[in-house]
Amino acid sequence: MAELAGSSEPTAENSSSVNGLSSVLAAAIMRRINLPKFISASGNASSIKIDEIRLGEASVDRVEIEDVKTELDTGMVTIENARAIVSLRISFNYGLHINLPWPIPDINIDDSISIGTIRFPFDIGDITIPTLENVDLVIPSVLLEDIQASLEPVNNLDLGGGSFTGIKLDDTVLPSAGFALGGLSLGALNLNDVNVPSVSAARLSVDGFSPDKPLLLPSISIKNIELPSTSAPQVKSEAPVVVPDVSSESRNIPLISRGPLRASIDIDPTLTFAISSMVINDISAISTIEKIDLKDTQSTAQISGVSVDGLDLNSVELESVTIEG
Repeated sequence: MAELAGSSEPTAENSSSVNGLSSVLAAAIMRRINLPKFISASGNASSIKIDEIRLGEASVDRVEIEDVKTELDTGMVTIENARAIVSLRISFNYGLHINLPWPIPDINIDDSISIGTIRFPFDIGDITIPTLENVDLVIPSVLLEDIQASLEPVNNLDLGGGSFTGIKLDDTVLPSAGFALGGLSLGALNLNDVNVPSVSAARLSVDGFSPDKPLLLPSISIKNIELPSTSAPQVKSEAPVVVPDVSSESRNIPLISRGPLRASIDIDPTLTFAISSMVINDISAISTIEKIDLKDTQSTAQISGVSVDGLDLNSVELESVTIEG
């Protein structure tokens, strides 16, 4: 039987050559659209939604709170098992002054001797105050530093509709990997100064976005904050309250002040006040804050599921459109 000359089975080498040739031919017909500048004067969207904004650990360098004011009204206030200790610290002072003829120096002696402390304890019992009205508490300023906080994610954020102005895209390539035109032969195409009255899109969506660096808010100021009024039928302290060593003005009692001799007694009173508990009935309070400043707030962020529906762009200007291989 005769054999046909030159017939052979396909080899791996031949297949590789064919695939390589196919890639070269495909690359030759791939096209890209270059948009050096895309400008839209204005636009609007019917709906803007974000599925989740996940914030990481946040740090606040400094929080400044100014002019915290609270107006307090109460019903009956009961101070239970009150006890007071009055302490009298006594000192004896004496002095001697004798004039001597010149050139002998005068004799001057001034000294003080602590006699000790006398304490008088008093068991007062329960104290009842019928009402407290218009008690104004004012804190001029509060400074908090180096605050660390864990922020909960923001889910299903619906911004409603929105408008845009001055949208610009520079050096845009569509698509970055190129595209092919099947059944159409097209060489290079250049269009200059293309103006489009409007562009619309049913939906613009972004699956996820993560900034490379933590978000930094240098300063956030919140002014004129009026907190909701608060009330409670009864508030009771959980632990004993001790107010130690409340001092009063020192008293000086002269004893002798005749001729060269002087003597007196100094009495320094202090009060220590202790109660087992305090019960406040029918308390109501209204608080206001003049200003809160948050300085240098930092946090990482991950944004996912951004969707913009009903996107309309007006007065679209394309500096040039270039389609090239």
